[in-house]
Amino acid sequence: MPELDKYGAYLISALGVTVLVLGVYGLYLWSRLQGARRRAAARYSGRNVTAAAPMATTAQPASSANGPSTP
Repeated sequence: MPELDKYGAYLISALGVTVLVLGVYGLYLWSRLQGARRRAAARYSGRNVTAAAPMATTAQPASSANGPSTP
């Protein structure tokens, strides 16, 4: 193996950090994918089926076709 010059240690450590960061990021993406698969499986499995909770709305009632009513 050829000898490394004065930047050899820097190069090896930089490559090591790069491999480490990519490995951790790969584990993170794998974990996210597994979570998405679990959520998709739970959604279509028939388990955990509950009635939809009523949603609070801020919508105003529709006005009549003749325009707003005045008292």
